[in-house]
Amino acid sequence: MIELLRIHDLRNYREAEFRPAPGVTTVVGDNGSGKSSVLEAIGLFSTLSSPRAPTLKLLVRDGVEEGGARLETTDGAQLGVFVRSGRAVLRIGSSPAQAKDFLGRFRSVLFTPEDLDLVRGEPALRRRAIDDLLVQLRPLYRATRSDFERALKQRNAALRDGRETEAALYGEPLAVAAAQVLDSRRDVVQRLHPVGADLYTDLAERGRLEFTYLDTTETEGLTGDALSRHLTELYTRTLRNDLERGRTTVGPHRDDLEITLDGHPARYYASRGEQRSAALAFRLAELRLLPGAVLLLDDVLSELDPERRRRVFDVAQSGQTIVTATDADIVPAAAKVEATWTVEFGVLAEAS
Repeated sequence: MIELLRIHDLRNYREAEFRPAPGVTTVVGDNGSGKSSVLEAIGLFSTLSSPRAPTLKLLVRDGVEEGGARLETTDGAQLGVFVRSGRAVLRIGSSPAQAKDFLGRFRSVLFTPEDLDLVRGEPALRRRAIDDLLVQLRPLYRATRSDFERALKQRNAALRDGRETEAALYGEPLAVAAAQVLDSRRDVVQRLHPVGADLYTDLAERGRLEFTYLDTTETEGLTGDALSRHLTELYTRTLRNDLERGRTTVGPHRDDLEITLDGHPARYYASRGEQRSAALAFRLAELRLLPGAVLLLDDVLSELDPERRRRVFDVAQSGQTIVTATDADIVPAAAKVEATWTVEFGVLAEAS
């Protein structure tokens, strides 16, 4: 759990300190006041990325060269993330750290109104959700994904330029990295599925919710070296077609997470309320897969009816939860709020 968060020169914050309660804490303020930026800073310690910005450099307050945050947890961890020249500089205690050692020391799950797009949006959003979860479950996955993205970029550059021999050479390293990504994603979706289905029922929704990983390479049943060999052969077979298109047409970068309700795609057949519950079930399933994770609810309660609001806190149970809202009264009385903070023009203060 979070003991203390210190922010400096991130978004609209010059300096701020935040001490959430062990249970439910609300952060109340007008839109644009800086509520979401508090949760964004917390999330940095879990994934080293932002759900709202494509690059970390956008998080640094205008007019300064560096911004960052320090986090102290109730189990004694002291972590630091500092953004310099668009890159994250990490510290554990007073010592520099690498991502593989830093990640996994603090876990969180963020749910925002934009998460409705997990159900009805583009596949890239669902792939990112899976990858962000994997980074917390298996810190080394961040390097695996980077290896895949680098190999894909190299092959695509050769394909665009019509360099057939070079593109062919990149097929094997891409296949090796793709196999690791694919194995990891399929495994975590298999773990998410039963938990998400149960949670959907807990949210008082009828119907059978299912999560299925859709693999464009059609390699179901293959793992490890067999999967790598299959993908190497696949990239050889598709080389001519990929040269014509100027890009790699199959692989983890084209895969999707299918979310169905009673066997039908939820993005097309589910009601708006059912889509909300499906997205919420996905995020709360993450919470179950990440013991000790902090639940971050960013202005999401206004999107839910009173019954769903109540059930969110029933499911979250006794873990640390931080809720942002424009109105503190939107939090159900059963949530038993232990602390309330206010934000106004980048000034964060505990309410008396």
